[in-house]
Amino acid sequence: MEMKCEIIENDSRLIGVVSVKVPGIYGRRGNPLPRRMAKLVRPAAVALQKVYRNIVREGGHLFLSDMFRSADQQQRAHEDWIKGRKSAFSPPCCSSVHEAARAIDIDAFDTGIGHRRVRQLLNQHGWTHVVATLTGAECWHYEFRQSKWENYRKQHGYPAMAHAMKEAIGNTAGNEIGRKIREQVTWVQKSLNRLIAARLRVNGNYDAHTRAAVIAFQNKYRLQIDGVAGPITRKKIRELLDSKG
Repeated sequence: MEMKCEIIENDSRLIGVVSVKVPGIYGRRGNPLPRRMAKLVRPAAVALQKVYRNIVREGGHLFLSDMFRSADQQQRAHEDWIKGRKSAFSPPCCSSVHEAARAIDIDAFDTGIGHRRVRQLLNQHGWTHVVATLTGAECWHYEFRQSKWENYRKQHGYPAMAHAMKEAIGNTAGNEIGRKIREQVTWVQKSLNRLIAARLRVNGNYDAHTRAAVIAFQNKYRLQIDGVAGPITRKKIRELLDSKG
């Protein structure tokens, strides 16, 4: 397909979201990104159109690997990260900007004009990178926050921002699951802070620091070391908390 972002139609199920057609990495390189993923809020889609025009003008190209995710897709990605099946961090459902139709993952290593230049063009049109490096984990992830959401993130934290973005488009899928997950993770974080002085930020987000603390706890008490706060690990936590009174 042509190297551009094309707005196809409004998404009837999500507020302010449009279906788009963009070059993807699946199958034959350059084929459209699968339709279930190819969704953005309209301002993000318009901004991405401008990015593509600039990239093509400079002789480059841009292939995408990810965009919109359902709650189920996001939760599977999170569980794959926890269990070590993928190296790049993925937050749980209701804590990802992908579910808010405001995130893209690009092929940062095949652009024709270099990732540095592509990043400059994305930033110029409102797409924010989440890590400073041009290589390594998450260097490919960009979010369309705008000043409103950037201010929200600074005041309330990233997971709350992602959840509020999701609600803004009327995407309530997975909300109850997400709430239960955040409550459980908050309990784990508070418990590990008390039991092993983990010094975790209590935010309900099962991030790399929380995973590392779980591994340290499992190692200390000779549990299976997998970084997952599963039933056996939680049972041990409860036993120790009960013994402390």
